[in-house]
Amino acid sequence: MQKPSWVASLVLWSLLAGLVALTMSACWQTRSAYEFAREAWVDSVFNNLSKTEKIGQLFSVRAHSNLGPEHVAEVEKLVRDYKVGGLTFFQGGPYRQAILTNRYQSLARIPLLVAIDGEWGLGMRLDSTMSFPRQMTLGAIQEDSLVKEMGGAIARQCRRLGIHVNFAPVIDINNNPNNPVINDRSFGEDKENVARKGIAYMEGLQSEGVLANAKHFPGHGDTDQDSHYTLPVILHPRGRIDQMELYPFARLFAKGLQSLMVAHLQIPALDQSPNRPTTLSRPVVTDLLQKEMGFEGLIFTDALGMQGVTKFYAPGEISVMALEAGNDVLLVPDDVPQAVAKIEAALQTGRLTWEMIDLRVKKILRAKYFAGLHQYKPIDLAGLARDLHLPQDEALQARLFEKALTVVQNEEALLPLRKLGQAKMASVALGTSQLNAFQKRLSDYAAFEHFQLAEKNLPYPFNQLLEKLEAYEVVVVSLHNLHKKSRENFGLTWQEREFIQKLGQKTRVVLAIFGSPYSLRFFESLPALVCAYEDNPITQGLVPQLLFGAIAAEGKLPVSASVRFGLGQGLRLAATGRLRFGLPESVGMRRDTLAKIDELVAQMIESGATPGVQIVIARQGQVVWNKGYGHHTYARERPVSPETVYDVASITKVAATLPALMYLYEQGKIKLNEKVATYLPELLKTDKANITLRDVLTHQAGLVPYLPHWEKTVNKATGAFVPGHYQKTKSEEYARAVAKDLYGHQSLEDSLWRWTIASPSRKPKRRPPFFPMNTAI
Repeated sequence: MQKPSWVASLVLWSLLAGLVALTMSACWQTRSAYEFAREAWVDSVFNNLSKTEKIGQLFSVRAHSNLGPEHVAEVEKLVRDYKVGGLTFFQGGPYRQAILTNRYQSLARIPLLVAIDGEWGLGMRLDSTMSFPRQMTLGAIQEDSLVKEMGGAIARQCRRLGIHVNFAPVIDINNNPNNPVINDRSFGEDKENVARKGIAYMEGLQSEGVLANAKHFPGHGDTDQDSHYTLPVILHPRGRIDQMELYPFARLFAKGLQSLMVAHLQIPALDQSPNRPTTLSRPVVTDLLQKEMGFEGLIFTDALGMQGVTKFYAPGEISVMALEAGNDVLLVPDDVPQAVAKIEAALQTGRLTWEMIDLRVKKILRAKYFAGLHQYKPIDLAGLARDLHLPQDEALQARLFEKALTVVQNEEALLPLRKLGQAKMASVALGTSQLNAFQKRLSDYAAFEHFQLAEKNLPYPFNQLLEKLEAYEVVVVSLHNLHKKSRENFGLTWQEREFIQKLGQKTRVVLAIFGSPYSLRFFESLPALVCAYEDNPITQGLVPQLLFGAIAAEGKLPVSASVRFGLGQGLRLAATGRLRFGLPESVGMRRDTLAKIDELVAQMIESGATPGVQIVIARQGQVVWNKGYGHHTYARERPVSPETVYDVASITKVAATLPALMYLYEQGKIKLNEKVATYLPELLKTDKANITLRDVLTHQAGLVPYLPHWEKTVNKATGAFVPGHYQKTKSEEYARAVAKDLYGHQSLEDSLWRWTIASPSRKPKRRPPFFPMNTAI
């Protein structure tokens, strides 16, 4: 075969070089818009940093908005003198934190990267802010897109408060029910579910410009110790760690995770050095995380004041070792001045190098650019409270809790509860001493007798209550104020557990658990079990709606509660069409518009038009407004409330008869201009034979407006009832309640109809109706 000439070779090389150049140019063009501007800003800041400022950038220090002037002065000193690069806020309030953030930022030459532990939102750390569901609750939800929506909402609230990093999501796999520190902070024990939910949460945060921070690498789920107080040891082999603990992290890395937190764990399979926390381990942070798994994002240590590291190493030494291991950000060390001195000493001895420091500082500056700190603006305090409680966020919050509700057991199809007018029902709330939102909502659906028991270790109230509850066909028991510690039975006493078991032997029990799903193991024998995961007014208001079929049950257990109640257990129950309760925004309405009702009603009451009123607004099968105003009478003795009972009287014409006529009209079964006698032949030979449906609906029929038929049942001379119409006790013949302790005969309904037909009619004067009638009603 003839060899190609040098000319041909040159042509081939030229073509190849051109293709490479085009490829590089295309890559550069696709990257340059964002990355060129970012690197230009990073370089401009970095090239003007002093050595003190470079070291300071490595620290994110503790800040509170609920501590006094001494704490504020200490933080100011760290920002001003030690040039720290970031703050991590803990407890306090949003308005106070905003003021302090602006104050601290004004002291920093390079804007501070502000972080918070907001796993379930700002409410995890700050009062007066929203708390979304915890991650185990989210693990029960079957729609991952809702978790992404939540991440976006939390991110917007963070940015409104000047926060750039949220230490979430937790992607530890909670496969140890005795875990005292992760537990309900995890999405559950299924690695796929944890990974999917973690990606959704991460994408929601980062889509709104907040750095997600996955934790706690390489996996804190399978421990029974808390690294805040000791150094937990995980003895699993490397193969198991690769397949289980590292799996969610690898999935999030592939989707563009911006930052990560390393845990304080001892894992001999990854580093055999005795008492060496993973935070301080180069084999873990550099070799495994960065080289093997390819993570290029910002790496935070877990808090360096935790006993998982301080138990074996001195404060300043911890910071040096953390940098040696490969971490970028030193999170809330106990003693910043000492840590700075140790780092400077390590740089002089060559233990650390400026090349190592520079690499980390540039990564931190890139994160600040992502967070928008190249265009820093102080927090606007105006409207802050409003912006942190947007109606659409509150509607999302409620929807998340709703979608997590899990029916774990439903023997004999007890749920949804039916025959509401026949079954005698009671509720027992354990762990509370007052009527709560759960019991109040139960009463919106049926007549309940409510009991509460908050006492602990007292057997006699339970025994007395058992005797009372035997008479009820269904008893709904709710568990409140539980905690997550398995070794302490989640706060349930043996008396409470025994009471529930004995009650289940006497009547049908529906148990609602407002707490840990792991507690389900105590109640396998009960016919109906519902897990709400958390105890708050939202979940307490939702569970009754599920019990009565107003909302569907869709959640599935994210963990194994017992052999019987395993991972993924959850019965799907469809909604039955009953009215439910919710926020106006969930049905396309606005509460600020509905709030104008308050002003209008206040004017009505003040002018004397009415002593009081109750207003209920429902749309799309959902009650979104239910309020009472004023009093029952002008004497102002009894206030109107949502529980006020009214005499329905003539409202039946509008609320019952008219909708039935509308339905028949839409079906084409009646006509408005047709004579009523067409449908009621008994009217043909009466003075009502020519009345049309339109006449009746527009009050043009000439019917007598008031017919005191009751007088026919009373002896005018004696005032006594005519025999055969009423009796004081209910029976099969006298089954219709007329008044208190008075029941009408079964023939009374026919008698009333005959008397109505025989009543006189008069032809009215024709006048236009108040509202013009179209062909439809």
